[in-house]
Amino acid sequence: MIVGLVAFVFMLGVIVLIHEFGHYIAARHFGVYVREFSLGMGPVLWQKPGKETLFSIRAIPFGGYCMMAGEADNPEDDQDEEDWLHDVPEDRRLNHKKTWQQIVVMAAGVCMNFLLAALLYIGISLCQGYTVVSEPVVSEVIADTPAQAAGMQTGDRITRIQAGNDVQVVESQTDVTTFVNLHPGEEVQVTVDRKGNEEILSLTPELDEASGVYLIGFRSTARAVPIPWYQSILEGLKTMWENTTLIFRSLGRLLSGRGFENLSGPIGILDVTTQTASMGLLPYLSLFALISLNIGIFNLIPIPAMDGGRILILGLERIFRRKINPKIVENVIAASFLLLIGLFLYASFNDIMRLIG
Repeated sequence: MIVGLVAFVFMLGVIVLIHEFGHYIAARHFGVYVREFSLGMGPVLWQKPGKETLFSIRAIPFGGYCMMAGEADNPEDDQDEEDWLHDVPEDRRLNHKKTWQQIVVMAAGVCMNFLLAALLYIGISLCQGYTVVSEPVVSEVIADTPAQAAGMQTGDRITRIQAGNDVQVVESQTDVTTFVNLHPGEEVQVTVDRKGNEEILSLTPELDEASGVYLIGFRSTARAVPIPWYQSILEGLKTMWENTTLIFRSLGRLLSGRGFENLSGPIGILDVTTQTASMGLLPYLSLFALISLNIGIFNLIPIPAMDGGRILILGLERIFRRKINPKIVENVIAASFLLLIGLFLYASFNDIMRLIG
């Protein structure tokens, strides 16, 4: 548990550091004044003044920030005589920079998260030196499972899987596992090629308590294929792309009102990190990359409290050629923060129920 906690804190700390560093280097490149660069939140544990930026480490190891002049875009700041913004020239404030420069600064954190994920996936592929090929051909049907009850047979090749209107063309065993876990507890129709004939099997995947994933109940044969080092780069990027599409599909389900019961917060991520860290360095780095990718994509969601929301506001102002009332922006950001806190609490409740269930 202690190793898992250390691995969890280190992972989130690095991901947040990389994200905020993206904002920092972009802001400095365009001449934006950065007052403080902080890793963590809450009380200060350590501070060191830089040339003009105060670098801090704070007590709560979740989150961090890059405090830039003009980020709030609030005219009331200029009316506060004690506000540090008074000493910052207008041309060094973010909200006085060109629109495209502001967008670059806002997007830089997400880009750094994507870069970190890409480097980790490529590094994992280089260390392995092989790629796993798992064709969706049934080599064994496990007794007393949905697959056996539905009549699945050894030698069946799964070609398609469907749940409602969502259809997945199957190319690997991973496609099957991913799909059924995107539709937990839902009945699915599995199309198989059986000696040249097409069969459609209806079944409901069951949760495997040991692994925490939904399974149909069959095994397929996988083989490791050695690859040269340069192909490892493509394999790493391919893995990143597959996980990116999976995350967007999961977001699509959430927007349609499905899948909220599968949300996980810090408690759930800590539990997964503890399990993954016990498996070795490469599984831990794989989770590291996946969390960095998740945080990057989550920050792109056009919610005003997130980087994506700020980019959306800048884009709308550019299209309509007028500033949106800062008070309206401030209220919408506050409301979106409440929404995020609600999701955080709900996800944490899910984590607790899964742990005690």
